[in-house]
Amino acid sequence: TNILRFGKYENESIIKYAAADENSNVLDYGCNTGRHASYVKLAYGYNVMGADINKTAVAACKRKGIKAEVITKEFFDHYKFSFDVIINSHVLEHVNDPKDFLVNVRELLKEEGTFVIAIPQERIRGDITPLQFLYFLSRLKFENPHKHKFSKDQLFTLLEDAGFVPEEHIFCNFIP
Repeated sequence: TNILRFGKYENESIIKYAAADENSNVLDYGCNTGRHASYVKLAYGYNVMGADINKTAVAACKRKGIKAEVITKEFFDHYKFSFDVIINSHVLEHVNDPKDFLVNVRELLKEEGTFVIAIPQERIRGDITPLQFLYFLSRLKFENPHKHKFSKDQLFTLLEDAGFVPEEHIFCNFIP
């Protein structure tokens, strides 16, 4: 993410759009190891929390000094309308039911909160690591981990259907 231009630009954009008041509560939903949560905490000093379905990723996030929890049904009950900002980076394309997912996330956000979402532009390779690519190449079989791909218009319609009001968007392209 720091070598290729689009990765760095995407990180900078997420941090920019996550700007809020000084005492804001921020959730990095689908935090993985806490990369964005760490960047946002460093930039603004908010109360930042990570949440993920992967226990190992949550443990890694905690090692970075970020409060983090495993996502369960109780998580949604406990944190209903708790967050001023929710970051969701490269998660939506992996879920079974994107609208249901977004409706659940919306219920974690305060009424005037900000939802920052990043999704990949679908590329030939999907969203895989170089090691995965070599594995697929060795088997001569490609498996795209994405269940969905979205155009900007499709994403905005989906967000509106889930109760969000899309305001801005940017493209972080590989080639400027």
